[in-house]
Amino acid sequence: MAELLKYVRVVIDQETCISCGACIEVCPYDALEFDENMKSRLIWEKCKDDFSCVEACPVNCIYKTPEAPQEYKNRPGWYKLGRDLSAEEQAALAEWRRKFNVGAEPV
Repeated sequence: MAELLKYVRVVIDQETCISCGACIEVCPYDALEFDENMKSRLIWEKCKDDFSCVEACPVNCIYKTPEAPQEYKNRPGWYKLGRDLSAEEQAALAEWRRKFNVGAEPV
């Protein structure tokens, strides 16, 4: 679990996202995708603290989790799980949500 918890990850303000795909293109871990509304969405277990997406975003709608406004962490839809998580991964997700006060559930 320690391995999964060491990653900060990102939060996406989907209301500001302009669907340009710049963040998706630069992520070396394929941890971002377009959702059904063509807004960027994080795939939680793939994110590994690269943060090139934060720099690439032309409208500044991607934040490191500890720096994200609370309202963005509470909005639904900005992150998902790409697969069923193991018990250890589920515990890491719960701890990450607690540590960074993430109110939204994954999609």
